[in-house]
Amino acid sequence: MHPIPRASALDDLRSRIRRDLETLAYPTPAWVEPVAAPDGTVALDCAVIGAGQYGLTLAAGLRRERVERIEVFDAAEPGREGPWVTFARMSMLRTPKTLTGPDLGLPSLSFRAWWEAQHGAEGWEAMFRIPRTAWMDYLNFYREALDLPVTNGWRLTSLEPVEGGALLRLGFETTAGPRRVFARSCVLATGAAGSGGFSIPDWMAQAVPADRVHHANHAFDPAILRGMRVGVLGAGASGFDTAVAALAAGARSADLCFRRPALPLTNPRRWMENAGYLAHYVDLPDARKWATMHRLLSIGQGPPKPTYDAALATPGFALHPATPWDSIRWTGGEILVEGGGRRFAFDAVIAATGMRVDLAERPEMAAIAAEAALWSDRYAPPPEEANPALGRFPYLDRLGAFTEREVGRALWLSRVLTITRGATLSLGPVSASNSGMKYTAPRLIEGVKRRLFLDQEAATWRDFIGGDHTELAREAVA
Repeated sequence: MHPIPRASALDDLRSRIRRDLETLAYPTPAWVEPVAAPDGTVALDCAVIGAGQYGLTLAAGLRRERVERIEVFDAAEPGREGPWVTFARMSMLRTPKTLTGPDLGLPSLSFRAWWEAQHGAEGWEAMFRIPRTAWMDYLNFYREALDLPVTNGWRLTSLEPVEGGALLRLGFETTAGPRRVFARSCVLATGAAGSGGFSIPDWMAQAVPADRVHHANHAFDPAILRGMRVGVLGAGASGFDTAVAALAAGARSADLCFRRPALPLTNPRRWMENAGYLAHYVDLPDARKWATMHRLLSIGQGPPKPTYDAALATPGFALHPATPWDSIRWTGGEILVEGGGRRFAFDAVIAATGMRVDLAERPEMAAIAAEAALWSDRYAPPPEEANPALGRFPYLDRLGAFTEREVGRALWLSRVLTITRGATLSLGPVSASNSGMKYTAPRLIEGVKRRLFLDQEAATWRDFIGGDHTELAREAVA
């Protein structure tokens, strides 16, 4: 038997997806009433910001629930949404290949179905973990097969309430100039940095020429490091990935330094990947949520074992625990770093210093930051668990919506939901990653539906009382 050509196999998979969606279409009636926007258009039922793995999944899920006036906006060009082909540098995903989520319970829409359509069941069994670029290819197929409404090249610049808070006005920067859109709800699915940011520490940026210092989460070509001695600060997975990528691109050496006396050996996040924890973390009391995140930050998170093994097997890589960078200076020809009793000379340095959660750092979220409750507004931890960084996380409801800092002052915040790093204290430590999507995406979809349904509660009641619901003809009961 000859293998099915790839194009034909994917065409067959598209047909299966369409058939499965038709089979599981119940209930089919449209139910969301249109609402006029101030500019005379019909407002979107939901605007999704970010066309990465979460944005696409939410769009697909909302459509299945017959929320039809939706649009997904992304600043990137098509095929470059999210980190997978921009700044992510690992060879494979860090999560198990068996993860599900984007499929929303539809086997034909899963990564496995897409992979097996091209490589067969044997190819699936032979795979250890999902190749990073294959995940991006799958998301591109997912978007195309479902014909999702995505607009690329639009960057969100503002989000604020109008019409007494019943609508949201979203401002965008586009190649054609500023644009605005009105929506009844919005989901911010803008990735790990969407609720704050990541940047090179000031003390590093000010000491080193701009072309000699980079952040591990910035998109740059590792080839610019060819022939250089590279110093990496930070022992998370992205630090290891960037060091390996630099060496693969021809760097002379890569020294990875970090403050802890040793790498963390445990990763409870993998333990959390069970149906109980993923589904019901949101039901834990605030004290337990805070203690959980505080514990995770305290013990840290090292790289996955495959990443660690790959780094140690790469010539030129060196690991330096208990080595903070106490001083750094540019001599005019090289970068001198001292810390932990050691001294290094580098030609370029990489900050693998993670990401921050701080709504105030996002200009497009200025109206939200002015009114939304943070964890510091809602919970006072015991002194031994004090952590100002956690206090800056937004305090979300169980469906992922922002909440008011002052009750009754900003009811419109219930229309804005988010799934970014900032959501993890409220929704779960892995809720923003693909390993948590199976449980988090349906919750966000329900959050949007709930808001839309309650908006039209009065009209729904009138239709129930006064509508014509005749099922039997009068002569049938005469």
